[in-house]
Amino acid sequence: MKTISLALLLSLSVAFVGCGNPTTATTPAPPNSPQTQVINISKTLADAISGAVNASIALRDQGKITPDTNLLIRNWAKSAITLNESIATELGSADTWSVQKAKIYLTLTGFKTPTVSGLDPTIQADFAAIMAIVQQIQTAVSQ
Repeated sequence: MKTISLALLLSLSVAFVGCGNPTTATTPAPPNSPQTQVINISKTLADAISGAVNASIALRDQGKITPDTNLLIRNWAKSAITLNESIATELGSADTWSVQKAKIYLTLTGFKTPTVSGLDPTIQADFAAIMAIVQQIQTAVSQ
């Protein structure tokens, strides 16, 4: 009986020693690579383009913009999506980052939103947001 009690006491002692406050070393995550940052910004750009198209369709359905203006915005959105896909394709290429960023920067050069007089403020705000995102990509690849 003493042997069992001693074994039980010993095993409990070992168990309690293992229950102390464990010290965990936290290693900060490495910063995102420039390519990862551009990919994330590019995803935001895709969402913003989709939002502009959805807003354009809603405004057309409400009679706030003409079907021709809606078509102009949707055609522009197709070119913007193509631009965004070319960025993703370049980032997936085997090129070095210095080559990738030069190509992406050139792709973005001259990218603009359509100019339409009297455009609804909702679409104007969407276009402003899109251009701000494009500027973020340009900044990321110019570093």
